[in-house]
Amino acid sequence: MEKFVEKMMGQALRQYGRNVAIDPLSPYEKQSLKAALEERRNEEPDEDLHAHIEDIIYDYVTNQGLFS
Repeated sequence: MEKFVEKMMGQALRQYGRNVAIDPLSPYEKQSLKAALEERRNEEPDEDLHAHIEDIIYDYVTNQGLFS
């Protein structure tokens, strides 16, 4: 499941111009994004995984939420 989530995050980041194959996430970035995902899933358990990932990547890219 972890690799699947990382792949989905990479695809979401690609929409904002970051190719994780060329510019990979640091261990800190991965940990922060996964913590944000876990928190979001606990807050809104009925939302699907894709929506949660899109939301946290948007927050990350725009420096909102936990990333500000």
